[in-house]
Amino acid sequence: MNRPSLTITYIVKAFPCNYDEGYGNVSVAKKVHRGSGETYLFTSRQALRYSLVNWLVEHKIWKYADLTVQSEEKSEDTAEAKTTETAKKTVIQYNSEQLKRDLPEEADLFGYMITIGKQRAITRAAIAKLTHLISLEPWYGDQELLTNKNFADRLKRNPDMANIETGYNYYKYTLSVDLDKVGEDDNFNHHLPKDEKIRRVCDLIEATKFLFRDIRGRREDLKPLFVIGGVFPIKSPFFHNSVNIEFKGSKPYITWEGIKQVLETMINEKNKVNDFTFKGIQKGEFGDDFGINESPFEALDKIKEEIVKAYNEE
Repeated sequence: MNRPSLTITYIVKAFPCNYDEGYGNVSVAKKVHRGSGETYLFTSRQALRYSLVNWLVEHKIWKYADLTVQSEEKSEDTAEAKTTETAKKTVIQYNSEQLKRDLPEEADLFGYMITIGKQRAITRAAIAKLTHLISLEPWYGDQELLTNKNFADRLKRNPDMANIETGYNYYKYTLSVDLDKVGEDDNFNHHLPKDEKIRRVCDLIEATKFLFRDIRGRREDLKPLFVIGGVFPIKSPFFHNSVNIEFKGSKPYITWEGIKQVLETMINEKNKVNDFTFKGIQKGEFGDDFGINESPFEALDKIKEEIVKAYNEE
């Protein structure tokens, strides 16, 4: 392919969408700490993948791939185990019989590892890659007090209490897809037709347009407020580290200087990154729209058109 790389960076806004193991009656949001001393909330790429696949299955666009539990008997190399006792190790994985017959969408785009016996495994690396969903604003230690007051009142008891870490932030994440590897699986000799490859990638982009995440009784809206990306001749998550925001007073502004540097970068003898890039912004959300007239949804639709063109350029 002349343009084998899809990459799109998104800005969304939400409360925390992922939690770590808590302690006592405190639920701890996932977070990372920087050298500046600031703390940032994040949602893992595994959680994003879960929400994307669930959205596609719930809307009857995809079907879940079949799963199986693989058991492996392993002899224990201890004096006590020499009495022929064995330990069983199990792993949940995709059903290899289905993978022989066809290549389900989630196994195609997000990869797999199938164990065969004790030593051998068949692997397919993910070709649709997600970054973590990382906050663009520091976390300031906000917490929310939760109680079961309604139930307690109905039984005339004192309510139980818990604390949950919270915050309302802008986040960014990047989706990248190796278009030249979609539908091509040498492990089970699958080579899907071009139209099916296009459908699978465009389905994934469609899910990002209306994405949400159900977490702790909340339905967090993860539809994009800003997108930038396209289909490129070289593979790189061009915009992920250049997309940031800063507040001027109470209004957030996208920091455009770093993005412009990336857009002006030459990627071959003739073309800049900007030549393949589409941008979309939700009106009124940020302090400056930088002359962008398209919504995030319109920009994503144009990127989908570029995917069709990229496959037809083969």
